[in-house]
Amino acid sequence: MGKIGRMQEIHRDVIAVAGAKALVWVQGRLYDVANGWQPVPPHGRTAQVKRGRYGPQFDAAVPSPGGDVVALVASTGTKGLLFGTDGELIREIDRSYYHAGTHRYPVALCTLPNGRTGLVHCPEAYNRLEVEDALTGERLTAAAGRTPVDFFHSRLAVSPSGRYLLSAGWVWQPYGCLAVLDLHRALSDPAALDTGGDADTPGWRVRAEVAGACFLGDDVVLSTSPEPNDPEGPEELPHNALARWSSTARTFTWRVRLDTTAGDLVPFAGHVLALCDHPRLFDGNTGELLAEWPDLDTGEAVSAIVGKRAFSGPARVAVDQEALRFAVTDGDRVTVVQLG
Repeated sequence: MGKIGRMQEIHRDVIAVAGAKALVWVQGRLYDVANGWQPVPPHGRTAQVKRGRYGPQFDAAVPSPGGDVVALVASTGTKGLLFGTDGELIREIDRSYYHAGTHRYPVALCTLPNGRTGLVHCPEAYNRLEVEDALTGERLTAAAGRTPVDFFHSRLAVSPSGRYLLSAGWVWQPYGCLAVLDLHRALSDPAALDTGGDADTPGWRVRAEVAGACFLGDDVVLSTSPEPNDPEGPEELPHNALARWSSTARTFTWRVRLDTTAGDLVPFAGHVLALCDHPRLFDGNTGELLAEWPDLDTGEAVSAIVGKRAFSGPARVAVDQEALRFAVTDGDRVTVVQLG
């Protein structure tokens, strides 16, 4: 994967694609998955929209690290679809209806220790994570007697090594929280998925309300909400902060205070794209602001709870790590920003 330092936009394409949602990059080409796996055309051409048979509720797509599976979900619905990257349907998936209309669908695709593509989601209960073989549906964490904590899982992500899982979800009454779990351990001991995180993870230590989180390697970068901190918690992180937690040193390696919340976070070539209101790119090693695009609207969601604002943040953005570019859709046009 390429890495970048001081950012410079070197090229931009704006393409009219009415209704464009759920963008993914597959082998260097951009697809509108929700509209029936329609390729997004080159600059200067208007897409002839081919409506898929999936339904208008599907608005977000998640690709697998190995590039063989894409999950298409209704962010605030109960239904998801797994596809091969040839556009063929593999199977349907579901989540609990309980408060599903309020928060983003919890789903992540990862590479399992055996090299196969894994699916992490909550097929039966809002607070019970399961790991499956994405292609076959084989449940890898089936176990009796599990007692998951009361946590609404959302915005799942798996570290590039495949070892750690994060859930940037929430607890009642609504407060954004972070759980970081050992996914490899969970494959032999499924109860490892039922905690709020180990004592050596930021999910256990951070008392500030979490607005977003992502992995950089096995480290976690998190953003805090605009809300004041828990008065009974430590003052490790103020509101509207961005910070990187080291999985080896078990501490924050940097922390920065922002004028506004960073919101949802997406890793990009060793750095972090923050997606509240518009894309901002922060240096993964220092937290320094490298670039921002105020003219690209990514919505104003600042937590897992989105309701009618579901089409925001990661639902509007697709990153191409190898080619150092990202795409943003507002539903009527797609903008591809090439960096270098």
